[in-house]
Amino acid sequence: MKSGKDVHILIVDDVSENIQVAMNILKEESYTFSFASDGQEALDLIKNNAFDLILLDIMMPKINGYDVCLQIKQLDHVKDTPVIFLTAKADVDAISKGFEVGGVDYIVKPFHANELLVRVKTHVELALSRQALKDRTTEVEIKAKL
Repeated sequence: MKSGKDVHILIVDDVSENIQVAMNILKEESYTFSFASDGQEALDLIKNNAFDLILLDIMMPKINGYDVCLQIKQLDHVKDTPVIFLTAKADVDAISKGFEVGGVDYIVKPFHANELLVRVKTHVELALSRQALKDRTTEVEIKAKL
């Protein structure tokens, strides 16, 4: 299984200070980071790279976070990548929509450092476990055909 330094996280936010704060908190786990300042830039990065987790703001120029998430879920190589919305939108409808479009979690800004760290770590571990199970299932299926 991957260690922290092998885990690649994409942080998408149109406010560079928000990206920096998240990176400063998460660097404790030695994750690798990429960042995008708008939805289109994020999609361009996602089309050519694999990420283990995506932290995604909702209110951004060009393409909002909901639409970015919907597009991510259409791409085979990243459709199972966990997306955590990290946003100032705290109303019930916004939170519900985040889950409806494929998000796995929702963190409201301003967030507590420990909350971000624990939620990211949990979803990274879950995603890696799901992938390991999927790989093992494929391996067993291949052996069964022999």
